[in-house]
Amino acid sequence: MKKTYHFKVLGCRMNHAERREMESILQDRGMKESLQSPDLEIVHTCSVTGQAAAKSRNAIRRAKRNGKHVFVTGCFTGTDPKVAQELGDTVVTQAGETPMIERFANEVDNWLQRPSQETKARTTSLPIATLPQHQGEHTRAELRIQDGCDAHCTFCIIPKIRTTLRSKTIEDAVTEATRLVELGHKEVVLTGVFIGAYGHETALRRKQDSPESEHLADLLDAVAHIDGLQRLRISSMEPGDVTPVLLDAMVANKNIVPHLHLPLQSGSDAVLQKMNRQYNISQYMEMIALVNDRLTLNGLPPAITTDVICGFPTETEDDFEQTLTTASSACYLHMHVFPYSVRTGTSAARWTQLPPEVVQERVQKLIELNEKLSFEYRKKLVGRQVNVMLEQFCDETGFAKGRSNHYAEITLRTNGKQGDLVVGTVFEVTADKTLAKEDLVILN
Repeated sequence: MKKTYHFKVLGCRMNHAERREMESILQDRGMKESLQSPDLEIVHTCSVTGQAAAKSRNAIRRAKRNGKHVFVTGCFTGTDPKVAQELGDTVVTQAGETPMIERFANEVDNWLQRPSQETKARTTSLPIATLPQHQGEHTRAELRIQDGCDAHCTFCIIPKIRTTLRSKTIEDAVTEATRLVELGHKEVVLTGVFIGAYGHETALRRKQDSPESEHLADLLDAVAHIDGLQRLRISSMEPGDVTPVLLDAMVANKNIVPHLHLPLQSGSDAVLQKMNRQYNISQYMEMIALVNDRLTLNGLPPAITTDVICGFPTETEDDFEQTLTTASSACYLHMHVFPYSVRTGTSAARWTQLPPEVVQERVQKLIELNEKLSFEYRKKLVGRQVNVMLEQFCDETGFAKGRSNHYAEITLRTNGKQGDLVVGTVFEVTADKTLAKEDLVILN
């Protein structure tokens, strides 16, 4: 009888991309997914914030009640290794001489009591462990092209967990993306811990051997040429990663969507310096202007989304007001607003923390600004045709939600099915919805 497995994935796109890679390994060994008392539970954890770590602990406990054997993987194994060992049965850490996916494959083989493949010596490449056999659970397929970070932002624990920078070769990325398209995915999202370090052995631009190299632009162009790939999206980039050559590649390939996720974190130069970020506000806004200039089409600017941290230890009221001003000027489609979370082992954890009520007040102000900015951007879509990838059906009335090329969530009535690309015309925008009427076209 075939062994069964079940995944619980917490955290970022990177984790979902790794889940797909790990699942391919299990399927290659003849295992099948099952929700009911699986033989193997895999909890792919996150610990970027204290709340994420708590959710990871709870998920491991629930998995232990549900499954017969529990693998704990992901960033929690680096921040809380003792707890991971106590709660789980097998722990696969992110850090190591060989890529995590290869070590996961070996641990699976040990559990199945089958011979393990030899792992490579220390490498800066990110190899394909096993090509996927089935379409993933998401309509958009995440493709991991880079791992690791050594930038050491003072609030971030990730450089102590994912210690080695590795990049997937262009050839391997194209091979993997081609397979995802063959399995039915119409959109691929390139993801990584620090995508701007793709092709480099460090995320610190001042230490890169050839910082002028355009590895990421070359990769974008190569993947965009895959037959049948209708959308290509980049998950998250630093301001210094957005170069004229990269934008040339985006403009030249119509299936690369006009949406960039560009973390701001703070609108204050003083706070950015304390965070150890590699840009200042002037450079950030110059990059925003460049993106808008190159990617605006028919009067519609590109969609820009971002991350902002509220209540960083040194943040003054004036610093926060500068963040509000900068965010307003950037005209974001969406801001992911996070209250600062203390992570033991980071520099910022040693500094005097702001009162919780101050942090929460600032979070609320940013959330209100986000609602205003989102509404203002989405109003620009009224009267325009949009391509919508159907992701979620709301009820039996035929209404569905999906993302447009510009990453706006669109609600429309449709006869399409999940994963279809349909065309609609936006006719109304409310505080929380962007409504469209489907045109009689389905883009297969």
